[in-house]
Amino acid sequence: MHRKLLSGGHAKAARKERGAVAVLVALALVALVAFVGLALDLGKLYIVRSELQNSADSCALAAGHMNYAFFQSAPVQLATNSNVLFSDSLSTPFLTRTAVASPSTMKYVKCTTSLGNIQNWFMQVLNSLPGASIANASVSAFAVATISPAQTTCAIPVFVCEAGTQVTPPLAGQSYAIGQWIGSKTGSPPSYGAGNFGWAALDGSNSADSIKSELTGNACSLPAVGSSIGSPGNMVTDSKAWNTRFGIYANPYSQSSATPDFTGYAYTATNWSPPSNAYSDFVSKRATFTAYQGDVAAGVNTSGSSAQTNYTAGSDRRLALAPEVDCSQLLNSHSANILWWDCVLMLDPMDQGGGATPVHLEYEGKSTDASVPCATHGIPGNGNSVGPLVPVLVQ
Repeated sequence: MHRKLLSGGHAKAARKERGAVAVLVALALVALVAFVGLALDLGKLYIVRSELQNSADSCALAAGHMNYAFFQSAPVQLATNSNVLFSDSLSTPFLTRTAVASPSTMKYVKCTTSLGNIQNWFMQVLNSLPGASIANASVSAFAVATISPAQTTCAIPVFVCEAGTQVTPPLAGQSYAIGQWIGSKTGSPPSYGAGNFGWAALDGSNSADSIKSELTGNACSLPAVGSSIGSPGNMVTDSKAWNTRFGIYANPYSQSSATPDFTGYAYTATNWSPPSNAYSDFVSKRATFTAYQGDVAAGVNTSGSSAQTNYTAGSDRRLALAPEVDCSQLLNSHSANILWWDCVLMLDPMDQGGGATPVHLEYEGKSTDASVPCATHGIPGNGNSVGPLVPVLVQ
């Protein structure tokens, strides 16, 4: 075996090459660690920011919930944390609690969260390079929330006369009591008064056909507060259309063309006394798909059939919204402006042809009340929603 010895010059060159390769490998390792570290450290900061964003979102929504009355009209105590700021507009500066001059005008709340002095796992290796200085990181997040109407159930085509306005002296702003029964009007104007309700086409017309369609269908795109709704006066629109919501059908209606509620059980003076607070029983009847008890037991004369109605295939049809109006407007015309929306329960079916016996609604509160059963679990709605005000993120 022969070994070829390198001359002094060649050996020296080889050592230089090995030294250069070692330097290149070292630099490559530094670069590799830097890239891996960049990915890991940035990933960690991304996760931290997501956690901070969740905290900011929760803070803003919670602040909006706690300041529920504050966002509507009445000022309440504001948060003391300097990271919680308030403003009356998204285009104006956010202020601390102590800087807010008019709390009742504030519509938005902003929460800012931050975390500083976050140590990097790998990026510090770059500090070994000449001139490099990698500092600890800081991350922040913010969220802005406001209060907007929640989604709601659909409406029925009736108006409810404003409580307290048809007495002398007027009692403007008076509300019905939760659980109070409101009877349909039984005469023509000027008999409109507090505690009455009557027909109202939600499309703004005076059309009886519109009312029939809205009773058998779903009126879910609601006119805004202030909009005008139309009434055909004391015209008996169609008792048969009203009764479909109780699962009572007469020609030309059937279950395939007009869905019933989950229960048809009726509440009348014959079977429910005193005449108030039927809602809790209605909930239990709806849970068991209780059928309409029949005309004799209910004390009405519908001349319809409900024996074959499948209530398990029904829907939420008797708990609905109805516009409350100043009924004095109806004395001069067949229209009135919506003051607000009420949550009501349809209590009883209607006698054949309308008859002289009134039917009733049970008042469950204004649609903006947090406790009304017409709300759909506080889900933020669109521009036509009139449900309870709920906190919602806007930024």
